[in-house]
Amino acid sequence: MNERAYERHHLNEVLQFIRKEEELLQKQQQQLTTSMQTKVKELTENKINTGNEEAFYESVIAYREQEKELQLTYQTTEAKQKRLVTLATMKNTPYFARIDFSEGNDVQETLYLGIASLRNPSDEPIIVDWRAPIANLYYEGELGSTYYETDHERFEVFLSLKRQFKIQDGSLISMVDTSEAINDEFLLEILDEASTSQMKNIVATIQKSQNEIIRDTDNRIVLIEGIAGSGKTSALLQRIAFLLYRHRKWLKDSQVLLFSPNHLFSDYISMVLPSLGESEIPTKTFYQFLNELLPNYTLKQKDTQEESFLTGDENQIETVKNGLSILKKIDPYVQSIQPIGPLFRSLRLQGKVYIDKKLIRQWYLQTNDLLPLYQRTQLLQEKLLKKLGGLVNDEMKQTWVKELADEKLIQYMKEHPHQEYTEASEKTLLKKIKKSIVKNKFAAMKRSIMAFRFVNLPMQYIHFLQQVAPTILMETTISEKQWQQHLAQLKNDFRNKIIPVEDGILLFLLTKAIYPVDISQKARFIFIDEMQDFPPAQVALLKELYPDASITLCGDLNQKVLGNDTIVTHLKELFPNQYVKQYQLTTSYRSTAEITAVANQFLSQEDTVKLTARNGEKPMIYVGSLAAQHALLSQIITKIQEKPSHHRTAIITKTIQEAIQLHEKLAEATKQYVQLIASEDTFMKRSIMIIPAFLAKGLEFDEVYVWNVSTNFQTAHDQLILYTMVSRAMHQLTIFSDGQSPFLQQVSKELVNVETI
Repeated sequence: MNERAYERHHLNEVLQFIRKEEELLQKQQQQLTTSMQTKVKELTENKINTGNEEAFYESVIAYREQEKELQLTYQTTEAKQKRLVTLATMKNTPYFARIDFSEGNDVQETLYLGIASLRNPSDEPIIVDWRAPIANLYYEGELGSTYYETDHERFEVFLSLKRQFKIQDGSLISMVDTSEAINDEFLLEILDEASTSQMKNIVATIQKSQNEIIRDTDNRIVLIEGIAGSGKTSALLQRIAFLLYRHRKWLKDSQVLLFSPNHLFSDYISMVLPSLGESEIPTKTFYQFLNELLPNYTLKQKDTQEESFLTGDENQIETVKNGLSILKKIDPYVQSIQPIGPLFRSLRLQGKVYIDKKLIRQWYLQTNDLLPLYQRTQLLQEKLLKKLGGLVNDEMKQTWVKELADEKLIQYMKEHPHQEYTEASEKTLLKKIKKSIVKNKFAAMKRSIMAFRFVNLPMQYIHFLQQVAPTILMETTISEKQWQQHLAQLKNDFRNKIIPVEDGILLFLLTKAIYPVDISQKARFIFIDEMQDFPPAQVALLKELYPDASITLCGDLNQKVLGNDTIVTHLKELFPNQYVKQYQLTTSYRSTAEITAVANQFLSQEDTVKLTARNGEKPMIYVGSLAAQHALLSQIITKIQEKPSHHRTAIITKTIQEAIQLHEKLAEATKQYVQLIASEDTFMKRSIMIIPAFLAKGLEFDEVYVWNVSTNFQTAHDQLILYTMVSRAMHQLTIFSDGQSPFLQQVSKELVNVETI
């Protein structure tokens, strides 16, 4: 039997093991489901015995035991379901590599690497998870004497074989032996595949530089800088999968938090972790995250998101609030107000003041002045709750309460005619009714005290901005008039329970310093993609909330096209006492060498991207009037539709308005094949789409048509936008132009084909 025949035979055996485990798990799932349904029924039928104290406690203990059993059954069912999902993925591609090695004089061992482990009935490994320490022999070990390490030990081995496989739908497509982690021909074959509407996992094609990032467990703060198409987002997601595997005994999915730039991008990456047999982790935009921290406010959506992208112009006030200097002013400000306390509100009910704010301040001043402000406010809260108890007792003596309670008592007796009543039981019942009436009246006030609403936070925040204004005006070119206009707008926003994102960060941090704030999500690992558009203040907030969390930052500074300060320039301020491990990925695996060469024309010499070995057609530039461009694009769309393929085509415009106008210009018969994406909440559903540049960031497409590059691309910032648009293309790039763009005129004629239309 030759090697290829052997590997085919082995693959069939592995697929049989997968099917057998799948059948076994499905049977167990059925049994567990039946068991769980029975336990749920028993739990609902189980009554708490209130006959006597002993019977009560016994029935409560029995009830809790049943709850625990049900929870355990549920967890077991959930784990088995997760494994079934993994096996379903493995049936398509059980493994992607094989290594042969021996330790010392031991017999040679053979291991196959896949997205998850698989064992035979004798408990011997058939497939090893790619994240296991021994799998690193494939990614970093060289043929001959080498080693791999676990947490506590180093193993010297002799590596005699590295074999790579391309397996699709359970069939062996190709195999190759190599001394590299991934053979160039094999890599190029995979890179030549068409894109999909959702990113695929890359475990079969992880490069040595990516592997180092993925398996870095020595550094808590990791920064990944990579050019477009370098696999930085893929490496980030594989790193998440690796850490979930490594810390699987104690790390919950909910303790890992991934930030993405928008919902469109979140959907694009959503299937990577499930394809690795992992659950989806919380993936949020920062807007969503902050919204959860400030449930009483509506965050003001940025109308200028595209404008910021297109111009790179910075709103100075917004930039100041997104920076670190103003954050550093919060602690001194809190220290300054601690002696007298924060601004208070009177506690009112139906227009009547029950506890005046002057009295609240007196009680605050009576608290221990050696304690920090937030603890003194907490003690004040306890005092107010006691005072509320006194108010309830006083109110119970009021005539209106007695009259209403008498009515309710009579009604209760009518509804329970068979119950025996004594004078003592009637008196007890009447007291309970009175208390219930008054507590109900004061419930809103109690909620206010529990939520610390006796502190006037909006006015406190305005006061903070007024106090720091002289320093800010001195450090910037913001005028006094601009600042006052801004404060007036902010006051109006507060009245409508609206707040801008940058103010939301400062308000929350000020709030946290004034009184205790509970954070529901506990994050141990934080991952930020597209960090170039993530202002320093947002990272500072995450650091404040999760001081012990490991943070991985990922992005491409060549695509910094939003007008804000970057995290990278503030690393020492953000992480003053921590080492930041920085990685750089400078080879693009997305685009062909020809497309990359054109993209490089829009970068400075020191930022240019290394060319891949994958070749394709030269990018095409069509030059003509806007009408001629429209006519040609319509013909191209028709041709694509006449010969539909699994390729994805993006027509990228500079602005949303251009995207809308272009879509409207299409014939009605053509529109049904072309999806307009004008919002980040839109999912990619069709193979041909029109999308504005700021929404295309981070995405990739088989074919890209860059629309109407003319004198609308003039500035250095426009040059970066053009780079972003061009670098979305994997296999084919076409640019439409009127010939007037200074940037296209600078492109070397040897790199492109130009045709006048």
